Amino acid sequence: MRIPVSHQHSREHDDSFMTPMIDVVFLLLIFFVCASIGQIRESTLPTPLAAGSIEAVDPVDSPKPLGDVWVRLARRGEREDAITTAEVNNQLYENWDRLRGTLRELASVAPEIPVILDIDPGVPVGDFVDIYDTCRSAGFDNIQFATGSPLPPKRRDNL
Repeated sequence: MRIPVSHQHSREHDDSFMTPMIDVVFLLLIFFVCASIGQIRESTLPTPLAAGSIEAVDPVDSPKPLGDVWVRLARRGEREDAITTAEVNNQLYENWDRLRGTLRELASVAPEIPVILDIDPGVPVGDFVDIYDTCRSAGFDNIQFATGSPLPPKRRDNL
């Protein structure tokens, strides 16, 4: 059986499969034309450049009124009877209420001084979270955790 010639002829000239591609190209053309209309030309933006000299300006460090506040937490005693003690700038505190009062006084004088919490590995998480919360509620702006850093100069002299 022979296939009619008119059927083959209509397939060769059928361009209906090109219609979606032409639509997509036309839509992309419209998109890029519309997107390029709202751009600001770079030549209209002023760019002041230096006259050719390169100078480094040293940043001005603001003086710290009291230095850093180091709070060291450590466990003292046997495992069952161990208590957490705090040392603030080389002064030992075993009474947490006294420590909270000292931190509140320091924060009322200078809340911008950094507080550095140095926690020994045996200290329970609840204890150092309590001290961290006390520092935040006292009003300190900068609270940091010491991580394997060298001891401050005051502490090295005592070793």
